[in-house]
Formats: sequence, structure tokens, C-alpha cells
Amino acid sequence: MEELDLLKKDWKKQEENQPKLSYNDIDKMTQKKSSSLVKWIFYVSLFELGFGIAIVILALFIQPDLMSDSTMPAWLNWFCYASSLVVFYFIYKFFMNYKKISTTNSIKDLMQNIITTRKTVKHYIVYSLSVIAFTICVAFPIGFIEGTGGMEKFSAEANITKYLLLAVVTILLACVIVALFYGVYYLLYGLLTKKLKRNYRELKQMKS
Repeated sequence: MEELDLLKKDWKKQEENQPKLSYNDIDKMTQKKSSSLVKWIFYVSLFELGFGIAIVILALFIQPDLMSDSTMPAWLNWFCYASSLVVFYFIYKFFMNYKKISTTNSIKDLMQNIITTRKTVKHYIVYSLSVIAFTICVAFPIGFIEGTGGMEKFSAEANITKYLLLAVVTILLACVIVALFYGVYYLLYGLLTKKLKRNYRELKQMKS
């Protein structure tokens, strides 16, 4: 019994020595974690943009006349330019979300900013995957037809079966590449937004 009493006393001493956190302290810790997560989302988006620019520069270095290739329709180049502007817009949104979470002073605002950030990431992923799928569905058939001698030759030799086969291969290729990119986006953004969701739940429990 004496040993048990001694253990109880030691346990009480340990509890007394442990730091006691207030709701305000927990709120600040959650805010700091959320701010760090959103900052990483911003960094990842910058890395993704930089990687894309590096690929384009490398492609132009290997094939200087790539941008002036007459096989690709002019509107596809304009589509790529417009898509780049949209990506810059999303990066700007990620940065603004980070600034808002870093400077917020209330649990309510922090919760709302976390929701906004998660929605922005979701919209960005949906947009990026849609652009990838659309680009493949347009560029692959054009490249394949030009590789076989041009549209006139392909149309003269092709029948309904060849057109269907080309459509099926294009769709399958788009699905595979989109699935691969989805996996990458899940690792890069999905895990970060899951942690944001966990922070949101902690704040919701504190508020209730």
C-alpha cells in the first residue's frame, strides 16, 4: 500500500508540472499549424508552376520551332496561355489564403479561412485535371493524324473502325494520365488539406 501511495503522489506531481493550456493557447497553436499548411500549399503550387515552365523551356530547347508548329491549331496555343493565367490566379489565391490565416484574430474567421482554402485547392485540382484531359483529347489525335501523313491521307485511308479506335485510345490515354496526375495531386495537396480539415474539427470542438 505504501508503494501505491508513493506512485499516486508522483503522478500528482507530474500533473502539476505539466503545462496547462488555455483555449486561447490551443487556438494560437491551431492557427500556427494551419498557417504552416497553407504556406506549404502555396510553395507546392509554385514548385508545380516552376516545373511546368522548366518542361516547356526544355521542349523549346530540343525543338525550337515547337510553338510555331503548323499542325496544332492556333486556338490551342491561346488556350494554353489562358490556362497559365488561371494557374497564376490560383497561386495568388493560395497566397492570400495564407495571409488571411496568418493574420486572423478569431476562431470564427480562422474556421472560415480553412474552409475557403480547402475549396480553393479542390477547385484548382478539378481545373488542372480538366485542362490535362482536354489537352490530351485534342493534341493526341492531331499529333497521331499528322504522324501518319496528315488529315487528307488519314481521311482517305481511314474508315469508321479507325476513327473509333483512335477515339478509344485517346480516351484511355487521357484517363490513365489524369489518374496519374490525380495521384500526384492527392499526395501533394490532399494530405495537406486533410490536416487542415483536422484543424477545422479541433476548432469546431473548441467553439461548441
